[in-house]
Amino acid sequence: MDPRLRNLDFAFNPRSIAFVGATESMRKWGFLILNNLLTGGYAGEVYPVNPGRETILGLKAYPRVSDIPGEVDLAVFTVPARQVMDALQDCARKGVKACLVITAGFKELGSEGEALEKEMVRRAREAGMVLIGPNCQGICCPTNDLFPWMPILFHPPRGRLGYVSQSGNILNMLIGNAVVSGLGVSKAVSSGNEADLRTVDYYSYLGEDPETEVIVSYVEGLQDGRDFVCRSREVTARKPIVVLKGGRTSSGISAAKSHTGAMAVSGDLFEAACRQAGIIVTHTIEECSLTAAAFVNRPLPRGKRVGIVTGGGGLGVIASDFCTEIGLEVASLSPRTLEKLEKMLPDWWVPGNPVDLVAGLDFSVIKPVIETIMTSGEVDAVLFLWIGAPRLKNAGVKGRRGMDLSAIWKTMDQYFLEHLSELYDLMHQLQVPLYIATTLPVDEASEADGCRPLVFTSVEPACRAVSAMAEYYHFLENNS
Repeated sequence: MDPRLRNLDFAFNPRSIAFVGATESMRKWGFLILNNLLTGGYAGEVYPVNPGRETILGLKAYPRVSDIPGEVDLAVFTVPARQVMDALQDCARKGVKACLVITAGFKELGSEGEALEKEMVRRAREAGMVLIGPNCQGICCPTNDLFPWMPILFHPPRGRLGYVSQSGNILNMLIGNAVVSGLGVSKAVSSGNEADLRTVDYYSYLGEDPETEVIVSYVEGLQDGRDFVCRSREVTARKPIVVLKGGRTSSGISAAKSHTGAMAVSGDLFEAACRQAGIIVTHTIEECSLTAAAFVNRPLPRGKRVGIVTGGGGLGVIASDFCTEIGLEVASLSPRTLEKLEKMLPDWWVPGNPVDLVAGLDFSVIKPVIETIMTSGEVDAVLFLWIGAPRLKNAGVKGRRGMDLSAIWKTMDQYFLEHLSELYDLMHQLQVPLYIATTLPVDEASEADGCRPLVFTSVEPACRAVSAMAEYYHFLENNS
């Protein structure tokens, strides 16, 4: 990794922050982002910089960064583009190592803004500073309660997913999907125009970050495709990168240029480059979110053979079709394995894969069935599909006859959910990845560190995750 990128430690782990453009005007980002920083719980020193104020949000304000008495690790800019240059020079005199430029109005506006941006980068590099942005929504590092970014009062939990996005809004959606799934964030950066640091620079940094297990990225364009492939490949040798590409069509490319000034490339060319680099390419926000989350705290499948366990036959049919369509193999189980399973299941069970539990109510067989399939040596991954029975909210017994079984049914659902951790323990013990899909609501707070394995809510995303992870394992095997 380029030694200069070590200065990103001052951005994600700052002891102190100068906030240039701080204000108490609630309609300005200089207030909203500063307020996010304070409400997020950041414990370091925060120095508002505004020559027209003595205090801001209860903190002593300073006319310039150079007037701050203590050291400054990170400077955040929300002042207009024309004012950034003088403030940047002041930061250089102060010895600031990292600058986060939220401000827009640079190369995305045309040649004049591009010239201003190039001069800003020249001065930052001359001073030995790294520069994030401009035209970005900010960064976050939940481990340090660090949230100098735009989403108001959005403080995701810490976890193992690291994010790099050329769009702030897409970044919010990707992280939001992970949080809903019970996962968290190691570090996240909205890279904006990428005037100084590019997407691949953040890959290199996160590739060596011990808190990051998987890198998730939204990309609109590249400045140097060859460098992107070469350096990304170095990262994917250690950890997966899952990418969502924007600007795959002519209209999307045009939109990307006006958004961040990105030099967009065609979707086909980009995907070919990613295949060379071992990057997993996805095509929707949801697919990107869930595929990346699937890698967290889960072993890789060593091939494409899948064992399917279902609570009902139809699910097995749907899963078998989809697995086959995306290039997975629904494994044939040997007579020996089928004989073992037959002893656990009802007399009316039909031997085969998928293994249909035939709507049995004996939940105690689930773990032995899955363990038998995992230890057979005949599968590389197991899909366990359990879709709960639909029940209307506040539904009760309508008639005067019969029994109200709602309490019993709820207890059965709870019993199933409480045993998910046992199934994941089995996965780690045997090192055969397990992908569980259920419509039952899973408690988001079951693990406070945001690192539990993802539970899918439908069949197709689970199948796609198996395929992506098997593809990544194949890449590692062929490039070791």
